[in-house]
Amino acid sequence: MIASTRQTSLSGKRSRGRWKQRLAARLAAPLSACFGPRVANAFGILMYHRVALETPGVPRPTWNVTPERFRQQLAGLLARGYEPWPLRRALEHHRKSLPIARKAFVVTFDDGYENVFTHAWPVLQALSVPATVFVSTAYLDDERPFPFDDWSAAGSRFVPRSAWRPLSTAQCRQMLEGGLIELGTHTHTHRDFRGRPEELAADLRTSLMVLKSRFGLNDATFAFPYGTRDLGYSGPVLSAAAGRAGCLCSLTTEDELVTPNIDPFDWGRFTAEDSDTPWTLAAKLDGWFSAARRMWRAATGRRSTSLPLVRVRAETRDFATNSSKRDACST
Repeated sequence: MIASTRQTSLSGKRSRGRWKQRLAARLAAPLSACFGPRVANAFGILMYHRVALETPGVPRPTWNVTPERFRQQLAGLLARGYEPWPLRRALEHHRKSLPIARKAFVVTFDDGYENVFTHAWPVLQALSVPATVFVSTAYLDDERPFPFDDWSAAGSRFVPRSAWRPLSTAQCRQMLEGGLIELGTHTHTHRDFRGRPEELAADLRTSLMVLKSRFGLNDATFAFPYGTRDLGYSGPVLSAAAGRAGCLCSLTTEDELVTPNIDPFDWGRFTAEDSDTPWTLAAKLDGWFSAARRMWRAATGRRSTSLPLVRVRAETRDFATNSSKRDACST
């Protein structure tokens, strides 16, 4: 009962946070349209999860952008002069202290849903937009929902399986062969590693071995599950563990631009939502969204944790409980 009450409270906080994020994005959009990039020598990284169709009569998928909206968002950014870069190219330019185009942006996907292959990849191919897919490698080829999937319809026979099913090895290989897609790690098990850096490092080493054995990758980029600093899902100690494991970077879920002085093991990403238009995404990439959030906090006297979008699902779930639920989905 306590856990249930806590989960309800966290879900309410997340919903309020998302509403405020959307408001900030809409307020910032006119500033971006009028004045362009607010911060020099910076670029942004976009974070997606699901790109799935909605099914009438079924709860809307969580962390989802519909395929049509996804196409509109990327096509709109391209029409406004934004330049899509592969993540590894941005990392290489940072390592060599080379300039990165001010309107450069990077597209990433977390978790590794099959709909990245079925719905997102065709759009990326049509628009020639590169992307990195951070895969939770323990679930490749699985026919059951991710144990951390918070969508109530995941595993239901009433929705397309691609809306919740993990990617397969064959699908990943096909995307890699196309040249636009890079694979990274989202850990092996997507567990809650707060306060357990050595467990994170061991889990990442396992994931890196899977990526090497199945796809021939000798190194990989990394994005933290859940990823917020204030709740302890990312930070210097965990970033150091990712470096020891052999990762090239560790990306958070903090809504922040990347500037030359920021270590790649602490780069932030902007959540792309179905409510986002090309204008609101441009506001995020131009730095006006972050400015609007700071002004909101200054006006309301709220702490910085009030607005950032937080994936708090792991807050009340442990790996064993999720594994049991995952087995139940298959019956």
